[in-house]
Amino acid sequence: MDSPDETRKFPLFFQTGIVVAVIVCAVAAIALWPAFHSPAMPMDEGMVLVYPEMLLKGHLPYRDFEHVTGPGNVLVLATAYAIFGANIFAERTVGLIYRLIIVAAIFGIARRWGLITASACAFVASLLLSGTDLWANTWFAGLSFALCSLWACANYFSRWRCFAGGVFAGLAVLCRCDFGPALVLSLLPLFWPMERDRKIKFLLGAVLGLLPLVLLTVVVGPNQIWHSLFIFPVFELNPGRRLSIATASPELISVFVFQIIASVLNVCAGIVEWRKETTREYGRLLLGTAILGLSFLHYALERFDSGHALNAALLSVSLVPLSIFVLVSVVAKNISARMIAIAATSIAILAVHFALPKFTRYFYRGLRVQSGISPARQASKTGEELEPGDEGIFVYHNARPFPFGFPYAAQDAEKLLAELGRVSLPGQRLFVGPGDLRLTNYCDTYIYYLEPQLVPATYFLEMNPGSANAPNSRLASDIATADWIVLNLRWDFINESNTSIRFGSDEPLRVVREQFDFWWQTGPYLMLRNKRLANSILAPPS
Repeated sequence: MDSPDETRKFPLFFQTGIVVAVIVCAVAAIALWPAFHSPAMPMDEGMVLVYPEMLLKGHLPYRDFEHVTGPGNVLVLATAYAIFGANIFAERTVGLIYRLIIVAAIFGIARRWGLITASACAFVASLLLSGTDLWANTWFAGLSFALCSLWACANYFSRWRCFAGGVFAGLAVLCRCDFGPALVLSLLPLFWPMERDRKIKFLLGAVLGLLPLVLLTVVVGPNQIWHSLFIFPVFELNPGRRLSIATASPELISVFVFQIIASVLNVCAGIVEWRKETTREYGRLLLGTAILGLSFLHYALERFDSGHALNAALLSVSLVPLSIFVLVSVVAKNISARMIAIAATSIAILAVHFALPKFTRYFYRGLRVQSGISPARQASKTGEELEPGDEGIFVYHNARPFPFGFPYAAQDAEKLLAELGRVSLPGQRLFVGPGDLRLTNYCDTYIYYLEPQLVPATYFLEMNPGSANAPNSRLASDIATADWIVLNLRWDFINESNTSIRFGSDEPLRVVREQFDFWWQTGPYLMLRNKRLANSILAPPS
């Protein structure tokens, strides 16, 4: 039984923890804030702008438009758009919230080992998150819910926390179905010792979190859901998106190596804590979180680029201060826990800065920009590649903003949108794709977001190799229903070392040649009109 002194100390410690967590999250938000004005990726961010609005209009993923991840992120964003309107700033606010939940959850998980260690783990997470774009990536949606599940289940004696942990686990899988096996393994150390009624509550919560997917499966059909969420992304899409680690830059190799080292340290620390009777409950939590971070190695190997490698390493690297603290505490028993925590966190933070300087610098640049010490960087002025936190050039169309990285891209898009707005009528059908429709690697999905009065003419609002250009694809028949076509020749020059360079069917090109007339061109954009609209619209001025 706790003494009176101990019962008085706990509320103070708890309140201090909340204050520290709020401060850490506030600093992270300040560092990330300039990214609200960063350039957007035409297809990737375009999808999270278009799909939720499609859902609000009654269109379902997997049935009415292609989607290769779970529906959870689309549902969250659809809720935000229903309240605040479909807008890139509303979408990026959701992306910011996901990241702050991750920081808070890592802090909450590590707080059991002291405020110094928890603050260091959350700080490292903030450092790495500043190297990501702010858009509402489904990866961060899944990760935020997964960490909340572990955080809630840490106290597996509580019925409501077990139920909440199940709900969050279900929501994580709802966002990222590929999180399923990793969550099963990571939650097992916490689920196993639960009493029977707690296990039932956890499972009921998980079913509740997955209920939207169950309903979609009933409406869309299990075969289509199975193909969209498992068969296609694993066996058909993966060969066309995979990038080998052999072609990666030294900076990305450093991230991957650091993740492996961090994962080993985390698992070892979790086992050490679990083997000690006095810290066994803490050990279960640390071991489960370490397993989750370790399982993300596959995500980096699927497509070894900066986005995937950094996202995959985030959790494992963030736990390094905690793992060093646990392991050093085993051998340095005569040193105070506070001194060990200070030393461990200092070593971990210095190691992250030394090993990953390319990614940690974005955090400090964001702080300088937001505080007015430094101007926002713009790649178009420096002549360098785009980086996280760069200032974009916004184009507004139909009262909707979308930021580009370079003036020529913004100017070309602005001219295209103006012409499309001039000649099209509400309710007409629009198709957007790459110039060569035999290579469906990328497209300008954002155009559907900026032209909400037009109806997408295709199931393929995103372009994926092995799907839109697959044998017997419906792409050609979809194109035939369009009134207007916009093709971007720039995407024809994507050349990756995977199967995406293989030509698909030329049937879509045949439909374009036979049923459409060239209408207009600006920069890389080609605009074509269906022949059935001939003589109904004035041609653009020459």
